[in-house]
Amino acid sequence: MYEPVQAFAHNLQLRWVTIGDGRFGLDSIRIRNQGFSSVLPTDIGSALLEQAVQRGLINEYQVENAERLSFADESFDVAFCKESYHHFPRGPLALYEMLRVAKHAVVLVEPRDYSIDRPVFPVVGPVGLVKGIFEWAKRRLRLHDTPLPLRKLYHLGDPPCYEDSGNYVYTISSREMEKVALGMNLPVLAVKGLNDHHQSGYETETIGESSELFHDLKLKLAQEDRLSRAGRIGTSMLMTILFKTTPDVETRRFLIQNDWLVVDLPRNPHV
Repeated sequence: MYEPVQAFAHNLQLRWVTIGDGRFGLDSIRIRNQGFSSVLPTDIGSALLEQAVQRGLINEYQVENAERLSFADESFDVAFCKESYHHFPRGPLALYEMLRVAKHAVVLVEPRDYSIDRPVFPVVGPVGLVKGIFEWAKRRLRLHDTPLPLRKLYHLGDPPCYEDSGNYVYTISSREMEKVALGMNLPVLAVKGLNDHHQSGYETETIGESSELFHDLKLKLAQEDRLSRAGRIGTSMLMTILFKTTPDVETRRFLIQNDWLVVDLPRNPHV
């Protein structure tokens, strides 16, 4: 999940801010562990961040509302948000705030919207095969002019998910990120899928080859990686970098070598 950080590792002078990093500032710690010295963790609550300071895990933090950051424009080089965006009450506001305070790029690592980022070749069983044959027959008989139910004409996605706090759970897609980038006339967008898996007991299990849970997790992730690379399923997570400035040669090379899709976006001819 921290592979996007490695794309900038050749420039350790970059200033980072982590958004929604309230669990002891762990994101900022992991970014610092990659060699960056200027990393400011932020969250809307201070309890665990204060504990992190007392334990010597971080030196500083700042309490911030992601939807209304107090920082001046381009106060940091990179804004980083991992698995927090989907908790924000109004996620898009937070994304535009991150784009405002970042000078070079915004990194998002978040759950993926299956309704938009669908697999290229979805896995089908017997029912799917019968439906496919039926649709083929309708095309051959030119029966597709029959009006469809409105629900099929307008794709509104899967049933919504809400947290106990009342927040709608936002997910992201490559197309939505592309539209944000195009709307702001950004030069480059980079995306890569990532599979994650969780079941009860993982959070307390010690990582090691002797662990059955760890072994099962590796097998499940390997299977999901194989299916997603073949376009049979979508990945559970999406890593996105929205570049406000054109990435340098080293960053672009790293991303391409690690199977990121790097898109040079068309520029707005009227701006």
